[in-house]
Parts: sequence; structure tokens; C-alpha cells
Amino acid sequence: MEKLSRPSAATKRKCMMAQVYFLEYYFDILTYISHRKNRTEQFKKNAIEKKLTQEEYNKEWKLYCGKERAYLRKRRIKTKVDQFHILTQVGQGGYGQVYLARKKDTGEICALKQMCKRKLLKSNEIQHVLTERDILTATNSPWLVKLLYAFQDVENVYLAMEYVPGGDLRTLLNKSGILLEVHTRFYISEMFMAVNSLHELGFIHRDLKPENFLIDANGHIKLTDFGLSRGCISSRRINSLKSKLDNIKDKQIVQRTIVEKRTIHKSMRKEKKWAFSLVGSPDYIAPEILETNGYDYLVDYWSLGCILFEFLSGYPPFTAPTIDEIWVNVYRWKQVLERPVYIGEDEEFNLSDEAWDLITKLIADRSKRISSLPQLQAHPFFKNKITFDDLRSEKGATPPFIPKLESDIDTTYFDDFNNPKDLLLYKEIMEKHDCKYEELRKEFIGFTYKHKN
Repeated sequence: MEKLSRPSAATKRKCMMAQVYFLEYYFDILTYISHRKNRTEQFKKNAIEKKLTQEEYNKEWKLYCGKERAYLRKRRIKTKVDQFHILTQVGQGGYGQVYLARKKDTGEICALKQMCKRKLLKSNEIQHVLTERDILTATNSPWLVKLLYAFQDVENVYLAMEYVPGGDLRTLLNKSGILLEVHTRFYISEMFMAVNSLHELGFIHRDLKPENFLIDANGHIKLTDFGLSRGCISSRRINSLKSKLDNIKDKQIVQRTIVEKRTIHKSMRKEKKWAFSLVGSPDYIAPEILETNGYDYLVDYWSLGCILFEFLSGYPPFTAPTIDEIWVNVYRWKQVLERPVYIGEDEEFNLSDEAWDLITKLIADRSKRISSLPQLQAHPFFKNKITFDDLRSEKGATPPFIPKLESDIDTTYFDDFNNPKDLLLYKEIMEKHDCKYEELRKEFIGFTYKHKN
């Protein structure tokens, strides 16, 4: 008897989405019928209380039925891009653009992410987009960006997400260089809470970097960009990364001073921020992701350790002027990781013993790495200095930076895509973005989503 092969991840997802579709379909219908019945009963109750004449009742009933018909028609309308008024562009990626938009019928402000199906297919990124959609629909955590709508047309897929107006932590770092320890403690605490929310859903992010953390209108952190989460890195990408490691593992480390590392990183982020990010720098990637014996959610703790180091030092621990040199540094991380020591006028930037101890417990062998949120919270860097449960409450610490916004469509903290200088920074990405027609709807089964609020 012929042995059946195991179903692929794509097949498993289609089966799951079929189940979810029918559950949501019937739940939605039954909920609608129940609510309509309640509205009708409330109408009749109000009519009795108002002591309407038959003529007045008939007039009110006609108006009521008109509203119900309009509501029913609205339920049947599929979400389309022309239902959104595009205000301005706020982002550009390798597969499409991000726009600030307002939904015409509800007035909702959102960040509308448009991605080209053909580019996603060519780059083997379809599963990543589906994963991001699944995570966004599975959560109501205040630490994760909320999805409002997901839909598609023949050329593109769209994710309409809540607009987080304060920009990202990369922009904040580019402007400040180094963060004070008290500010670092606040941000890294919120980042751990956000990542923990993702872990509680059963997902691993695996691609954490400052660009993934947005600052909301109140100065708090929200995690975004879940495309590489939950074990869906393509075998092609894994093989590519392993090949890079094989090519550099015999190369020698280039010894650089602390000042050189800071200068190199500052220059690269200023001149090549977007192109460098698109290529996929391994600055924050845990080494065990590339190993054959597997990995778990602790890879995200490694990444947060690297970001913590950058907050306090002004550069990532394995920074270098080329991708290959960064790979060498990651591969030989035990030899490269060192505590920055400053003298003279820069002495104020020296790390406290508590901060350095935390870094070395995050950037560490997996068996020695901090492995839970309670364990992290008990570390001296946080203990008696910050209450994690109060971070978003009035009792919690005041965020170091609260965006100054003139309106709910303020884009001050994003690049200006009408400014030629800002556009130059995206030139390489925009030249590669070419989306021609190709019917790929079957690749995005179960993508459509509309929030219930």
C-alpha cells in the first residue's frame, strides 16, 4: 500500500481556514438574527411607551425597516480598496506600500498595507503574509497592532491596520543615538510584554529589530510585522543563510574599537537604512535559527538582548560595515561580544553592572539564556524599579517620549514621500517594485477579514 505523504503547511492552513470560515459564517448569521430580533423588540417597546397612533406607528415602522434594509445591504458589501480615501504614503517595502487612509463609510483611520501578489509569489513570501494575517486576527492584545480589515483584488492583497502615529524605535534611536538607562528600562520592559503577548498566541517572531516596534499616541510600544513568525521561514531562505555562514565561518574577526563600531553603525543607518534593512541584516538574529537541531521562542529573547545592547551603546553588538562581516561576528559571537568601556567625556555612557548582566543573560547560549517573563522581571535591572503589570496604566511610569500630534492623521514621525530627499532613500526598493497583472486569488484563500467592533 502506497504511503501517503504528510500534508504541507499550506494544505493544513487551507483545512483550518475552511473550518474557521464555516464557524464564523454561521456564528455571524446567528448573531445578526439575534441582534435584529432584539432591535425589533426594542422598537415595539418604545412605540408602546410613546403611545403612538396607528398612523404614527406605521410611519416609524417604515423608517425602521428602511434602516434595517440599509444595514443588511452594508453587510453584503465586500471590502474594496475604493472604500478607502488614501491620504498620504507613510511607508515603502519590497512588496508594496503603506498608506495612511480613512475608510469612507465609517471614518476609521488606518494604515493600509498594499502588497503585490506577483512579487510575493516570486519571492516565496505568500505564506509569510498569510501568517501575519492569522496573527493579527487572533489577538486583541494592546501590545500588538490591531487588524481592521484584510481583503484582496486581482493584483494586490491589503491589510488595513490601526494607525500607530509615533513612528518606530529605529527612528527614535537614529535621533537620540544612545538612550538613558531609565528610558531603556521602560522601552525594553514594554517590548518584552509585546513579545510575550505574541508567544502566548503560540507564535515566535524570529525577526525582531527596532523597526518592528511602533510608538502609539500615548508613547507606548506596539509590536508589528509578523511575516516571519511561527516556523514559516522558507527552506530557500534557510539554505541561503546557511550558505552565508558556511562561506564566512573560516574568516577571521576584524577587530574594531568601540568608537569605530559606533561610527560605522551611525553612518550605515543614516545612509543605507532602508536598503540595508531590505537585504536582511543578521544584526539581531539568534545563531540557533540556522542550526539543524531546532530552536524555540528564546530566539526572540536573544534579539531583544541585542536591541537592549544597542539602546545603551548606540550600536548593535555585532555591527560591521558589510553583511558578511556581521555574519562572521554572529558566528563567533562569544569572541566578539564585549562590554563597551568609555573614558573622558563619554564616561557617562558606561553600562551599569545590572544592565550588562542582563545583556549577557539574553545574548547567551540557549541553555543559559533567560527563559521566561517572570525570570526576566526578577532580574535586578527591573526588580523594584518597574512594575510590568502597570506599564499601560496611570500608575505606571510616564513614557520617555509622547508624540506631539496635531490630529489623528498627523504623519510627522514618518518619512515624507513628497520630499525628493526622503524618496532617494527608497530609490533601490521602488525601482524593484513592479507589479503586473496575474490571477493569484487561489493562493490567498481565507485572507478576507473584517473586525467586529
